[in-house]
Amino acid sequence: MSIKLIATDLDGTFLRDDHTYNHRHFARVFRRLQKRGIHFVAASGSSYPRLAREFAPYRDHMSFVSQNGSVIHIGQKLVRAYPITATALARVMHVLDRFYGPQDINQLVISDPVSSYVDQQMDDHNLAIVKTFYEQVSRVPDLRHIFAAQPDHEFTKISINFAEHINLQRVAATLDQYLPASLTIENSGFNTDLIGDAHGTKRNGLALLQRHFNLRADEIVTFGDNENDLGMLAMTGQSYAMQNAHQIIRMQAGHVTAADNNHDGVLKTIDQLLKNN
Repeated sequence: MSIKLIATDLDGTFLRDDHTYNHRHFARVFRRLQKRGIHFVAASGSSYPRLAREFAPYRDHMSFVSQNGSVIHIGQKLVRAYPITATALARVMHVLDRFYGPQDINQLVISDPVSSYVDQQMDDHNLAIVKTFYEQVSRVPDLRHIFAAQPDHEFTKISINFAEHINLQRVAATLDQYLPASLTIENSGFNTDLIGDAHGTKRNGLALLQRHFNLRADEIVTFGDNENDLGMLAMTGQSYAMQNAHQIIRMQAGHVTAADNNHDGVLKTIDQLLKNN
């Protein structure tokens, strides 16, 4: 069976727990992919600048599905973004303030296709964590009114990292009742929920690239470890849940990797696929 595109989630999948990867191994794999005309895609809840930095030597020759599918780049070219309306943004902030206090939320981030914003009251510890995933981060005087201060600006994603005492299943059940139907909420791991336009999912981002490159579903290989990867994993029989993924994720993927994310599970699986392909 031919392979024309490989898409992988990053944190908990392609990246180790310390957010690094085996650069030498990937360089060898990427050269082999290029020789065979196989396109490589990084699909993540993180922002495009973070992904572009992680794959700086290769970014002109791969694609990026960032912010859980709200922003799609081919190389450095932005090809699609799914903005959230100002009304929907205001509704999200109202619902969060109604049900959760400062002790319940560690990090609240609002992003546009490139930059991300946090409240100026965020402490340096949490700001450093946010910068790990969003790269270009600015403090603003009042995050809850950023959409009013910039009415013509297109914002694409809201990220909420909840404190450990918050049950994310209850969060999803609560927010689903009160958020506009135009929005979707997905768990991105690390006690973090991402809220964005309902069309801005990893599955839709990958489907856009599938159409762009004129590929069949069985020519695509996908890797993931979390709830926000399920739509992408369901697109093809050549889907791989990580060995370290929750049992529910492993049960819904076509395959499970032999090695986990801390032992180059994605790269070793690609090696084997190229050997057999």
